[in-house]
Amino acid sequence: MNINQQIYLISIFENIYSMFPKISFGNIDTKAFRKCVLLFISLSFIIYGRSIANKYSMDDEYVTNNNKQVEKGLAGIPEIFRTTYALDNKSSFEYRPIVKVTYAIEYQIFGRNPYVSHFINVLLYSSLVILIFYVLLRLLPDHHYIFHLTACLLFLIHPIHSEVVLSLKNRDVMLSFIGGLTALLFYLRFAENKGKINLIYGFIFLLFAYLSKKDVMTFFVLIPFTIWFFRKINLKQLGWIMFTFLPVLISFRLAAKAVINESARTLLLWENPLFVNNYSFFQRIPEAFYCLWFYLKMFLIPHPLLCYYGYNQAPIVGWDDYRVWLIIVLLILTAYLIFKKKALKELWVYGLIFFLITISMFTNVVKPVVGIVGERFEFIASLGLCITSAALLLKYFKIRLDEPLLKLKLISNRFWIFLFLIVVVYGARSFARSPAWKDTYTLYKADAANATESAHTHSLLASAAVSKVKNDKRLSKTQKRDLVLEAEHEYLESIRIIPDYIASHNNLGTVYYTYMNNPQKAIYHLEKAVELDKEYVEAYFNLGSSYAALKKFDKAEQAYLKAIELKPDFASSYLSLSNLYASQKKYDKIIEVNEKAISKGVKSDIMYINIGNVYYLNGDTLKAIPYLEKAISFNPNNKGVNTFLSDYYRRHGDVERSAKYSRLISSSSK
Repeated sequence: MNINQQIYLISIFENIYSMFPKISFGNIDTKAFRKCVLLFISLSFIIYGRSIANKYSMDDEYVTNNNKQVEKGLAGIPEIFRTTYALDNKSSFEYRPIVKVTYAIEYQIFGRNPYVSHFINVLLYSSLVILIFYVLLRLLPDHHYIFHLTACLLFLIHPIHSEVVLSLKNRDVMLSFIGGLTALLFYLRFAENKGKINLIYGFIFLLFAYLSKKDVMTFFVLIPFTIWFFRKINLKQLGWIMFTFLPVLISFRLAAKAVINESARTLLLWENPLFVNNYSFFQRIPEAFYCLWFYLKMFLIPHPLLCYYGYNQAPIVGWDDYRVWLIIVLLILTAYLIFKKKALKELWVYGLIFFLITISMFTNVVKPVVGIVGERFEFIASLGLCITSAALLLKYFKIRLDEPLLKLKLISNRFWIFLFLIVVVYGARSFARSPAWKDTYTLYKADAANATESAHTHSLLASAAVSKVKNDKRLSKTQKRDLVLEAEHEYLESIRIIPDYIASHNNLGTVYYTYMNNPQKAIYHLEKAVELDKEYVEAYFNLGSSYAALKKFDKAEQAYLKAIELKPDFASSYLSLSNLYASQKKYDKIIEVNEKAISKGVKSDIMYINIGNVYYLNGDTLKAIPYLEKAISFNPNNKGVNTFLSDYYRRHGDVERSAKYSRLISSSSK
């Protein structure tokens, strides 16, 4: 980040700070409010500031890293609104255009710059905490702001939030939460009889939140509940508020209907066995209680922190699991305590209900969740637990919230010491998480050590190790060898956890063939992959290459032909099959298979090059030239073909054509 960019971002920061008006809610003056704001900003950057030096990491390519739509800048925004947030012909992803729009705007101003993106993430996080503080002040204007401050500090420093702040892809969660809370503020103004115009503003921000990420759908329940809890509201007002939720859903559906890249997605065992084993609603209930246990446990003891859980790091449990009954007993005792003490409208109860409402969609009971559980899923819900914790903490230290003019210095030193220790311990845990997210490899390397039973995490680390071997030119031979051995080990670990992990079998086979010169071992895993998925094109192609290396030409031919049958436009299959035929001097077969591809409308330069090469090798240059020229019409970037054609025409005195292909050589890459 250069000095001009830093100055520009600082000016944005100063403008945001200056936007806060001179406000008073009866329990906090402007000076105290601004001190709290500065505290939140300072702590956010102390804890997460060093993440600004991080690069791109897990799943960032979906929304920013080398994303073609984002790299169009502002011009790419219309296309972003017509596609799902991730572009993949094999899978269907959700419709979340807002997050990609923010990165398109960034790219327009700063270019490709992960450091700016991380800076903005931290700034967004501090802004979110300030917004939470503001919302709590609006909801509880007659309470001492020590409660609001405590709840916000607990939220700010909590390690469970590190994934959302440190992951650029997960900016969508923050944007969704910001939109939902802002909508709540406007609906609250309407409930306070401050005009129906607030319903329109509420609708706009709720739609913004929904277009960021559908996590906010629980706000359709949370907003009416919150307003009922903190304000006297009649049924008519409540009806008006809930009526505006309908156009949010309709608007979202109409926007999502314009999507042009939607395709079916096969959800796999490692993502969540509940997808593939057809568990009924009632069979999923124990898993829902386990998920509640997981999220409560992670709130109290946030270890280990992982970028991905999945099977079998997060198990699929039944009624015999002790954690299921532990949560059931805890819920029964809590409900009994609430009704016995008539505490339905106490703050700690509101926080608990906030948590249960917002976490409900991530408990696997209504619908299975990709990854089973996840830290980002608890991001919004954790605010409820922070509210409950703050209320109980202040109650324990006997700090009266109905004395709004109470000076902070009069509050018990024991409370300040306890709060300081929580901030230090949990803040340090969050602070320590940043280096793991430095890049994709460091993240998977750090997490695989703790996610010992996550098949996908081991597979991700293996893929990252192979990627380093391919792309990092600075590596020594020893370093490359060690990374290849690491990839082998991690793929084997993923297969240990899930023996039928199809992608790991294919990828491990590729490692054996490409990097370890062991096609025999490769064949074992590649045959397993195609046995499990008879339409796995890449596995058939890799299997053909492994058989060819062992000179098992018939089996290699069958595998390549199968790959072509499944994916007729897979150009690499034609090239490898043609090379196989060439090694056997079956030149007629080369012409046959490539002519067949051309007749089927497969558009690639490979087929024309293959046919042209055969005619040239057979001494029929006149027949070869038209095919090679046709290849260049598909791919003008082929240096070898351009050089051949330029030399050919130069030898035959056609200066104009020779010059044409000579000019293309300078821009060719191969």
